Amino acid sequence: MGWKPFAFKEAREAKGWNHSELAKRTGLSRTVVGRYEKADGSAPTPEALQKLAAVLSVPPREFIDFRIAGLAGYRAVLGLTQDQLVEKVGDPDLNVQTYRALEAGRTRKLRTAQARSLATFFKISEDEVRTAHEHAVTRRQADERLTGEGAERTR
Repeated sequence: MGWKPFAFKEAREAKGWNHSELAKRTGLSRTVVGRYEKADGSAPTPEALQKLAAVLSVPPREFIDFRIAGLAGYRAVLGLTQDQLVEKVGDPDLNVQTYRALEAGRTRKLRTAQARSLATFFKISEDEVRTAHEHAVTRRQADERLTGEGAERTR
């Protein structure tokens, strides 16, 4: 997701809290909080990100690297699932399946109307939406090259 574990750890330490204290204040487990601080650990769900950011008094955006996170990062800082995002965007040309494919980089072409709807919803420029989508496509293509999936699909 483009999660920045070190930014999260710094925010927790700035409050003077250990994992147990932050866990107690958020309702998350101490183990989960600890995993969020590891470079190879997990990233929180959008809902957990909202709780953590609120308790730490830090905007959720501070914990996300949008160059890596792409559309999923913009969605996460709003605390939304993909289904919730599509419902709130209210674009008749954007259903959950289409959005999932865009976010995952499975759909290579982002329509102008979709870019406009997402930009308006995320309160960013259409260029930022396009860049986020292009990163997802590039990442997906790189993953396919590594696993050989792309070659299998074209046969």
